[in-house]
Amino acid sequence: MKLHTARFGEMDVTEERLVTFESGIPGLEHFTTYCLLPADDNDESPFYFLQSTEESGLCFFLADPFSFYPNYEVNLDDSTLAQLNLTDPAHALVLSILTVQGSLKEATMNLKAPLIFNTEKHTGKQLVLKQEYGIKEPLLKQVNTEEAE
Repeated sequence: MKLHTARFGEMDVTEERLVTFESGIPGLEHFTTYCLLPADDNDESPFYFLQSTEESGLCFFLADPFSFYPNYEVNLDDSTLAQLNLTDPAHALVLSILTVQGSLKEATMNLKAPLIFNTEKHTGKQLVLKQEYGIKEPLLKQVNTEEAE
């Protein structure tokens, strides 16, 4: 499928890269189909892009929150599992939306409302967690120089 994007120009994408958000993403409910693209060709980076197939200018920069916050926890309730038709945890992918203003050193990550993907069924949902996580957590935590010495 040909996809026209503001960020990447025209791209060929395979059906396996497409993800459907049945109810859209909160605030963008009328956009339901996206293309999930790894930031590198080897699928080894913790970064991804989520490009709308319906609006060329709508693209999210995402990251694997566990790469930056190893103690991060996401508990999926039965309702979310059913909505995503997720029966095997191996098919769950959790990504957080990043906000980058300036350099990546100043980027923040929304840990409160991650995107949950079923990689087998190609479905997704944004989930607001009950745990007390922030919506603007630093992507790169500052290391106290005194502790590092």
